[in-house]
Amino acid sequence: RTRMSFQVPRFYLWLCAAVVVSVFSSSEASYLCTALVNISFTDPETNETVWQKDESGLYGQDSPKASVTGEVVMPQPVHGCDPDTFYQAPTRGQEWIALIQRGNGCTFTEKINIAARNGAVGVVIYNNDPESENRVIQMSHPGTGNTVAIMVGNIKGLEIVSLIRSGIQVTMTIEVGRQHGPWMSHYSVFFVSISFFIVTAATVGYFIFYSARRFSSMRAQNRKQKQLKAEAKKAISQLQVRTVKNGDKETGPDADACAVCIEAYKPGDVLSILTCNHFFHKSCIEPWLLEHRTCPMCKCDILKALGVEPDIEEPSIMVPTAPEFRNFTRGTPEMTEEEPRSETTSSGYASVQDTEEHAEATLNPELEIDCQNEETPQDRAVRVNVQPQYDNLGFEGDESNLHVAKT
Repeated sequence: RTRMSFQVPRFYLWLCAAVVVSVFSSSEASYLCTALVNISFTDPETNETVWQKDESGLYGQDSPKASVTGEVVMPQPVHGCDPDTFYQAPTRGQEWIALIQRGNGCTFTEKINIAARNGAVGVVIYNNDPESENRVIQMSHPGTGNTVAIMVGNIKGLEIVSLIRSGIQVTMTIEVGRQHGPWMSHYSVFFVSISFFIVTAATVGYFIFYSARRFSSMRAQNRKQKQLKAEAKKAISQLQVRTVKNGDKETGPDADACAVCIEAYKPGDVLSILTCNHFFHKSCIEPWLLEHRTCPMCKCDILKALGVEPDIEEPSIMVPTAPEFRNFTRGTPEMTEEEPRSETTSSGYASVQDTEEHAEATLNPELEIDCQNEETPQDRAVRVNVQPQYDNLGFEGDESNLHVAKT
């Protein structure tokens, strides 16, 4: 479990890094940059230089966002896909830009690399679909190096092609236009990534803290249970043990049954006597004491009673003991402490009956009969103290009367 707790944060760190990289890469992929296309040429009719500048181009995805200037040159053939494509480049070592038609079964990378090998500093690819008008797409052309590549619409491309085929020299300048980012800026992506990382780190930290705390509490609880079981074994070894024989009161018809297994005692059964004088089958009470360490009937703690209580404090349950009643029935001797106390139902009923008789005797404490003198019945008198009757409101103010009755 500890090894797993160390592997989980490492997994989340890798996950967060992958999310951040994917978010930034996706933002770069969806990043758009327009190109300002500025062309200039000399009008043969007026001999004036004409300048046309518009935001009609779009930089390729893998193209550097930079500005280039040069004479526009068309390939032969116009699609520029063949490795032996011919470009009539300027002879004076001037920079030039290739104007290539889209399509004809080759990729943008192939078109751009062929033009770059022939000396082009930039490549302009115009759309070949007349219905697309001036709509453009962001080209994907990996492996083209530092060659600037843009795409223009069909209308714009055909205008430049028409001028070149008319024998007019066209000069083009490509400049960086406006940047159109995704729905989130780089700062938004950064803050979202940091927030995600913080939330994930907090979640993982709480999970580690909760797991460590739970593991520590479980270890402490297991250690406590082992210690208590060890002390309980010591206490069980100090308990009195005896074997039931024929004629013992435990085998009688009114004897109690074992409170653990609810079975009557039979001759030959081995009993364990607890410190509270309750006894049970030895095979029944020992597993109970290992788990609970208390008497099943009176909840007496055997560890405390035998003085083997461990250092760990456990909340003990205080069970009030029932008061002892003595039998004051005339002619019956009082029960001594040496006599064994029976826990049967009949003995309980007898104690309740004796209690009722004791209560009746204590209700009239002033009713006394003087029987100490050995006089004749004619000379003997009985003094009776009559208590006032408070159950009738008419006698509430009466005093107790003393009556002398002669027998």
